[in-house]
Amino acid sequence: MRFLTLVFLAFCWSAAWAVPISGLDLVTGKTTQVRPGTKGTVAIFLSSKCPCSNSHMNVLKKLAQEFKDFNFVAIHSNADETAEQAGIYFKAAGLPFPVVQDESSHLADSLKALKTPHAYVFSLSGEILFKGGVTSSHEGDTGSKQYLREALEDIRAGREVRVKEARTLGCAIARNR
Repeated sequence: MRFLTLVFLAFCWSAAWAVPISGLDLVTGKTTQVRPGTKGTVAIFLSSKCPCSNSHMNVLKKLAQEFKDFNFVAIHSNADETAEQAGIYFKAAGLPFPVVQDESSHLADSLKALKTPHAYVFSLSGEILFKGGVTSSHEGDTGSKQYLREALEDIRAGREVRVKEARTLGCAIARNR
């Protein structure tokens, strides 16, 4: 019976995610809770030292400005970057949304996030509508495919997301193991 309960919980966990996302915002130094926007939530795993993550900052800023009906949150999970180091970097980056510290990579593990940047779009009910790379390139502005943008456009228009999962390029998320 216990095994079936665990299998059921694992199935439910993979089908939906518990939103809102909360934690220490590395930019403000305060605890924050990111609730879904009117269309959902965009969560992006980012790094303070990954060149690929850095090259997507302008793309992410533009998306957050254009898609205000989604709430955006960055998640910092890398065990090889201190919260202080990451806080300095993300303050300078000027993202218009919070950057939540993921202690012990719990969020990254739960979502199976592998690299930075790795994006997830959640519906209002917590269903994962898209996961993967922000673009098709290591350099954000040069990507021939804008995966995250296309997913947000589809959701906003009430269409099924064309590409539900896209290859993620970038630096591996370092974990303490």
